[in-house]
Amino acid sequence: MNRRTLCCTLVAAALLGGWSTGAIAGDAIDARAHFAHAVYSGSPDWVHDRQPQPLLRAVVVLRIRLHGDALRAEVMRYNDEQPEMLARALETVKRVRASDLPPEVRQRLTREGVIETWLFDRDGSFQVRTLAKPQRSA
Repeated sequence: MNRRTLCCTLVAAALLGGWSTGAIAGDAIDARAHFAHAVYSGSPDWVHDRQPQPLLRAVVVLRIRLHGDALRAEVMRYNDEQPEMLARALETVKRVRASDLPPEVRQRLTREGVIETWLFDRDGSFQVRTLAKPQRSA
């Protein structure tokens, strides 16, 4: 590839947004990580620091959005035989103080939100997928 072709390719990529997807993906990961750390800070008594069990008690998936100063959770998936684990995941969202999150994370939560997964062990403790250790094998 000659210099002119390379230059035109780079300009076209920039104009077509070829580089922005990495920044957007990075922003989403950063927002999820900040939110996950806030969940852990707000509910340290319910978080465990071990590898999740091979067979989890429940998996809860929530989409979190910021409306004004309040975080709201939309339930995307849960185990209907373990409604108390859904209630616990929702409670952990309520415990997060949105005001403690960086402004760019609050903006992302307002615009698009984040999707996070709670992995519950038999004892009711959890890790969120963004920060979870690898799951143990059977």
